[in-house]
Amino acid sequence: MNKKNLTYLVALLLCVGSSWLTGCGGGMEEPKVIVNNNGSTTTSNGGDFSSLPDSLGGNGFEAWAGSHGWETNSDFKVYADPAAKKGGSITMALNEYPITLRPIGKDSRFQVVSIITSFVYETLLSLDGETQKYIPVLATHWKISDDKMTYYFRLDPRARWSDGKPLSTDDIIESFKLHIDKGIEDPANNTRFGEGYEIPEKVSDLVFKVKSKKESWRSFMDFGSGWQIFPAHYLKKLNGGKDFLTTYQFQMMPGTGPYQLDDAKTKQNELLVLKRRPDYWAMNDKANVGTYNFDEIRFIFVLDDKLMLEKFKKGEFDFYSINRAKWWVEEFDAKNNDNVKRGLIQKVKIFNYNPKGISGLAFNTLEEPFKDIRVREAFTMLWDIEQLRKELFYMEYDRFKSYFPGSVNENKSNSFVAYNPQKALQLLSEAGWKKQGQWLTKNGKIFELDIASDPSLERIITPFQQDLAEVGIKLNLVPTTAQAGFEKVMKRQFKIHQQSWTGTTFPDPKEMMGSESADKKESGNITGLKNKEIDALAAQYEKSYDPAERIKLLQQIDAIAVKQHQYAFGWVAPYTFRGAVWNKFGIPKAALGYSADWNAALATWWYDEAKEKQVEDAKQNKSANIPTIPVDNDFFGLHK
Repeated sequence: MNKKNLTYLVALLLCVGSSWLTGCGGGMEEPKVIVNNNGSTTTSNGGDFSSLPDSLGGNGFEAWAGSHGWETNSDFKVYADPAAKKGGSITMALNEYPITLRPIGKDSRFQVVSIITSFVYETLLSLDGETQKYIPVLATHWKISDDKMTYYFRLDPRARWSDGKPLSTDDIIESFKLHIDKGIEDPANNTRFGEGYEIPEKVSDLVFKVKSKKESWRSFMDFGSGWQIFPAHYLKKLNGGKDFLTTYQFQMMPGTGPYQLDDAKTKQNELLVLKRRPDYWAMNDKANVGTYNFDEIRFIFVLDDKLMLEKFKKGEFDFYSINRAKWWVEEFDAKNNDNVKRGLIQKVKIFNYNPKGISGLAFNTLEEPFKDIRVREAFTMLWDIEQLRKELFYMEYDRFKSYFPGSVNENKSNSFVAYNPQKALQLLSEAGWKKQGQWLTKNGKIFELDIASDPSLERIITPFQQDLAEVGIKLNLVPTTAQAGFEKVMKRQFKIHQQSWTGTTFPDPKEMMGSESADKKESGNITGLKNKEIDALAAQYEKSYDPAERIKLLQQIDAIAVKQHQYAFGWVAPYTFRGAVWNKFGIPKAALGYSADWNAALATWWYDEAKEKQVEDAKQNKSANIPTIPVDNDFFGLHK
């Protein structure tokens, strides 16, 4: 799977002495479009781009580009195993079938949609988490203007959609237009693209440019690697974003990626199946050696966590992320599980440089009672994290005290908030909450709150509910699904919510905690944090092209934000993945690569027919044992 990280590339646009260019005279010159007599731009014939001049992406572009300010990169490591075998399948279970398969637009924020989108569609570039350089994907080359406001890309002339049609700049333009179409009912994407960039302009069938509306090192990164491209020959058939919503509720357009949705095997609300494309255009590229090995990637859906555990132990699916420490310690202990003891099931805990996200109780500070920082701080003192770690989590997780835990961006001087009900009551009293009978009251109303709770959260929230009741706060657990709870949070229809975020290599403090995003729905600043000092530092951060300076700025922001008590921080896993698999797969030495998450296993692991035969034989012969690998995979030496 493509690795993610950043290097910012600055290239000069050099004047090219060709007959089709005008105005050459010592300054910068941008590529010009060839216009035919009928007014159209130069087009290809079925993917034959040989008629294009070198400077417009033709056959000689590779040799021409280096001396004209264009960049590319072939110097990156691949952590997949080149000896990986193609074939077979892998099945995993997730909690909730998506209500749409659309990659963007209304209701598209489902984990499985994000996963399948990454296998079906591709980005222009990817980012290498280790070297902090870009890696070509759909674009072979790129360059940035001197003022850092215009970006140029040259598309790979080999790239093909799964229906055989060639990729062209029309696909980029139409995909962008879909992202800014308000008819898709996706304000976050509308804003991100509409306020971030002008509509891309076609230079040729293989070269295009796009102008950024703001000067930031992040803008190029986001445009290059932060969105997938869709086929223009499908988008042009639609009558705007509304038509897209209805047409592609449970269908997927062709992609350029290594997989496509298997419509024949997919069963709504039960099963999603991706099938490998044997004709994938980039199959033999360096970045893809040893990857995309399974003929099928299958997702089944089991709403109940306990039922999912039992189905895995019965062998109904292959790959299981163990989210409960109790189950990791007890259900998969060799003393209690014969399949683990004999090696039919392989336990795996993987450590790498995947960024750690945050989790905890998020407070809506735009509304009472959490407008008052004293109330927020009191709640952080009433959540007994150490009790949860000892009694529920078997000390498998660590406490954290930062918006950027475990990374170079964390401010190490931040302090933990200790469990302290007496101090909490004092703060609540100062905020006007007085005990009358069983409950704290203010202005004649008792202190009562609702919190969304899906089944997996009840065991975590219930002890907190009890601790709050002891000091006079009534917390009502409202049953809901995780997805429904998250949708309410994004619409800011909550007071307090247990929220988890995935980590990111390049945090966006403006989006996470900037005042501009505080009042917006569908933003990362769900708590409504507003702080002028943070705003100033975030603006400075966006303009800094020095990674060392950006780290210092984030550390300053971290210190300020933590003291605002917008979250009662929870716990973080020191590893990237903890789970179990039926022992029929080959696993690369680096397991998930340098910084990828668990879903990299779907791209880099492979089916081993001989191992599966061992498993099936051992199911019949209860005295048979199968060799296993060490449980801890710490290829990069991070675990101490």
